[in-house]
Amino acid sequence: MRAMGAKQVTRTILLIQLIVTLLGALVSLACSGVQSAYSALIGGGVSTLVTLYFASQVFSVRIGAPAAKIARAFYLGEMVKLLLTVVLLSIALLWLDVSPLPLLLAYMAALMAYWLVLPFTFDASVRTL
Repeated sequence: MRAMGAKQVTRTILLIQLIVTLLGALVSLACSGVQSAYSALIGGGVSTLVTLYFASQVFSVRIGAPAAKIARAFYLGEMVKLLLTVVLLSIALLWLDVSPLPLLLAYMAALMAYWLVLPFTFDASVRTL
């Protein structure tokens, strides 16, 4: 298996998040109806949206930039991602007509995309020492 670049890994994570979100919505539709499917779409959408934001923040730093600037982009991106997650989930739960359980389950399932993509991106031939 060949190693993937950072942008390829990010695209793969986003694709898996979208697939998991759509599958969650289909399962919710089959089990509980339209409102449940809508809730699952919102939950998975929040996860995908904040991942997209974080990726755009990190990839906005030019290649060869000082390490401090790269680290700052990661930290700022992660802080805003967490804040954005809280705000979007709060808006969904407080102001939209959603079912909390499908929303949160789809959000968590979409978050697992990070774990699902690891087997496809791990290159055992890379040595760190």
